[in-house]
Amino acid sequence: MLKSIQLNLLKIKYSGDSIGDDIRVEIGALGKFLRIDKRIKIGTVVEINREIGRFETDQKVFKSSVQIVVVEKDLLFDDVGSVEGEIKVDTTSKNPQKFYFKVKIKETRSILGKIWGNKTAIFEIILEAKVSDAIKYTPNEGDGWLLVKIGDKEIIESLPPYLKVKIDRKDNEREYFTILEGTYRGKTASVELRENGSSRFISGVTQTSTAYAEYSISKKIFTFAGKKYKATDHPKTPWTKGLYDIEIPGSPQGYGEPYLDRARLAKVWFRIGHDGGRFLHPGSVSLGCMTIIEVEKWDKLCETLLKARKGDFMSVGIVKVVD
Repeated sequence: MLKSIQLNLLKIKYSGDSIGDDIRVEIGALGKFLRIDKRIKIGTVVEINREIGRFETDQKVFKSSVQIVVVEKDLLFDDVGSVEGEIKVDTTSKNPQKFYFKVKIKETRSILGKIWGNKTAIFEIILEAKVSDAIKYTPNEGDGWLLVKIGDKEIIESLPPYLKVKIDRKDNEREYFTILEGTYRGKTASVELRENGSSRFISGVTQTSTAYAEYSISKKIFTFAGKKYKATDHPKTPWTKGLYDIEIPGSPQGYGEPYLDRARLAKVWFRIGHDGGRFLHPGSVSLGCMTIIEVEKWDKLCETLLKARKGDFMSVGIVKVVD
């Protein structure tokens, strides 16, 4: 399983001799770079908790070389120390993993070729790696729809439950991700974090294989996974026998709102085919769709379909229309 590793600069500890308090720390790892300028006094530990970068891996152990430079800035003399090392992150662990690096800086002074100074400062740089699933899924909450911003637009769009996404990064307010399937496949988006700062996305969703269903025009029965559901359509717009894709839901359907008291997911409709306005949905009347009139059974049917995937990134399955 693809894992995401967030590497942070957690703390800086200043010990040894005092050579000044105007400090710069530069950290590089696998093309990611962080620079911090901070006033730090001797004998103190300062909390930084800034992200250096995010990395993805499918290996059980993630390794990366790390380069750290610490500079004490002066008007005339910058004292510099550096260290190179390696981190090894156990991607099977759910606990934060810390890595410690010591950088020594020897104070030097030089005027007209004369060099002096015997002070040595020690900076302990503490890094922290957090491992999470790089691939996550939209939650199934409320009426099923997650409100997000697509790209840099301010317009709010909706994503259906159990949609696969790849987490890119997060800041103090929002989480940024790439949509991997459905209407907005390939688009980047962002969503507000929960009030406690945690992610809205979920892990551990098992997507099943192609959902195969059947709809009988004459019997007005929708059959799926061995269960039969009473349905209806419209006599003036009859279905034609054949095979149709059942599409991953694209946006909430307002016509389902009157049924929310009987089915929480009443606004989650599945387009039949990839164009036009014919859907599989719950309700009591039809304008040409496959309408499940046993509304109370819709949530369970809908949940099962939402987790199915045909393999084309756009469909949950196939419905066969028969006499």
